Amino acid sequence: MEYGAPPLFRQGVSAKAKFIFFLMLSVAAILVDGRLKALDGVRSTIVSFTSPVVEVIHLPGRLISEAEGYFISKRRLNEEVTRLSEENQLLQLKAARYEEVQLENESLRKLLSTVGQDSERISTAEVIGRVADPFSRRIQLNVGDREGVRIGMPVIGPFGVLGQVSRTVSRLSEVTLITDHTMRLSVINRRTGALFVLAGTGESALSVLFALPGADLREGDELVTSGLDRVFPKHVLCATVTSATYQPGEPYLRVEARAVEEIDDMLFATVVLTDPDPAAELKETPEGTRFERRSRR
Repeated sequence: MEYGAPPLFRQGVSAKAKFIFFLMLSVAAILVDGRLKALDGVRSTIVSFTSPVVEVIHLPGRLISEAEGYFISKRRLNEEVTRLSEENQLLQLKAARYEEVQLENESLRKLLSTVGQDSERISTAEVIGRVADPFSRRIQLNVGDREGVRIGMPVIGPFGVLGQVSRTVSRLSEVTLITDHTMRLSVINRRTGALFVLAGTGESALSVLFALPGADLREGDELVTSGLDRVFPKHVLCATVTSATYQPGEPYLRVEARAVEEIDDMLFATVVLTDPDPAAELKETPEGTRFERRSRR
């Protein structure tokens, strides 16, 4: 009585005996099912009843796992979108820079092919803007006296003659375009070899001066530098003839041309570092060549 269970709580078979019994029963059921497959129907019935319960029990865990995966995936997706956006912006900047360098390279190649081979000394400059003067047509370059640029030097663009230097300072120079009303240039018709004078009008059009009524000038003729002024290189394209008409009674043809160089999208220009006044030596009077007038006695 001292170490046993009270009579009130006494039960029939002990728990150890029940465990052994059910263990043996389970082993027997496994052996029978393995040999005869007799419990397949019972198993299917039990599974059909317990599957919904198992699903309900597992549902909260599955929902929590899916929700956690959703938020993790969303965070990773946002990080990936941010990274791709930064890479896309960087690639856009690189592409813009590459396109800019390609345009600059193409412009410089055109400049090198335009300037004559006899022009040994040149200075390539960047076009930084126009001069705000409604009565003249001038642009500014980022080279000046320090680079050896002087007033009167010719300036060549990627497609042909651009103009002539009209003002210089230390790091800046102004170029008067060939369309300015003060510009005159000796040109040759590339098709016929005839000489003419090309003059600016202050507008986008140019005028060919002193063209006789019988001159052979046609629309599309290319006018190139003659080199007679010894300032501009020879055979550099200046303009293209757009019209040639004759009015009865006038001494010359009325010929209009269009400059080949458009400065709206121009990036670079080349200053040919040649002598801007090749006739200066002729103007000087050598010493010892003065003739004194002797009076007759």
